Amino acid sequence: MAYQTGSAATFAALKSSIEAFLASNGWTLSDNVLSKGTLFYQLTAGTYDLVLQAGTGQAGSALTGLCGSAVKQMDFSLAPVTWPLTYELHVLTDPDEVYVVVNYNVDKWQHLHFGISNLPEIGGTGAWFGASFRSTVNRLSSACKVFLKNGGGSGNGVGVQAFDGFGLGYFFADIAGTLQSSYLHCGLEGTGWKTTYGPAAGNLIGPDYTAALLYALPSQFNQATTLLPIHVVVARTSQGQTIAASLVHARYCRLDNVVAGEIIEYGPDRWKLYPMHSRNDQQRDGVTWNTGAQHTGTFGIAIRWTGP
Repeated sequence: MAYQTGSAATFAALKSSIEAFLASNGWTLSDNVLSKGTLFYQLTAGTYDLVLQAGTGQAGSALTGLCGSAVKQMDFSLAPVTWPLTYELHVLTDPDEVYVVVNYNVDKWQHLHFGISNLPEIGGTGAWFGASFRSTVNRLSSACKVFLKNGGGSGNGVGVQAFDGFGLGYFFADIAGTLQSSYLHCGLEGTGWKTTYGPAAGNLIGPDYTAALLYALPSQFNQATTLLPIHVVVARTSQGQTIAASLVHARYCRLDNVVAGEIIEYGPDRWKLYPMHSRNDQQRDGVTWNTGAQHTGTFGIAIRWTGP
């Protein structure tokens, strides 16, 4: 397990830093494809974005078994990046998981992540990946915002409604959106990439399973920052559901009583805390459709900390 931080003046520079760090920590970089075991990913840098694609194999410089959807980090017109940005790379093992977090304009954050499920008997390769945006999001859109499902905090549902902007990654999408940005390859309800969210068999289901807990945090008893598991749930026939992946090195959390970038300890484990996009304590449950906002309330992500 390894950690690196630095700055990048372009997405091309960020791509080079990610590839070099992974290549020095157990991954193979060949013909612009990053691979390890059954995992195959490719980064493409543009002027305004860093796109991540995934496949099930490699033929020269091309991915085979390509996922029909890609994801990205992006410089978009409603909140343009002031370069350079700061990046943090978390490369973790047992199982392999990679988290790329960028921070810019003081209080803005974006994410990109990929890895493999360690759950048995799910079929496929078990590869998963995600980022703050789906690659098809228009950077010039006036609706390139965060639309959270439940701004009232009733506890009935949670997640981002990715209609025109952020999908946020981390399988945090409500099923109502169309631009979700977290995907999984498995063999449940047919082998292939699961890119659609909804109740139909074979689709991914959002994070409603943890809604009541997320809205109950932080702890009313001791104000602790409780960490909640990130499960990837696949809808099955007869209204069944199966957990096809659980991210081992990341958790959902709320940031009310901590600061962005803070490291907390639970027993032998340390976790670094990040906003999903930007923190706002006044609208802590975010802003719902169709107003949206350039923040994610106090919803956050904790990543296992292996740095100094």
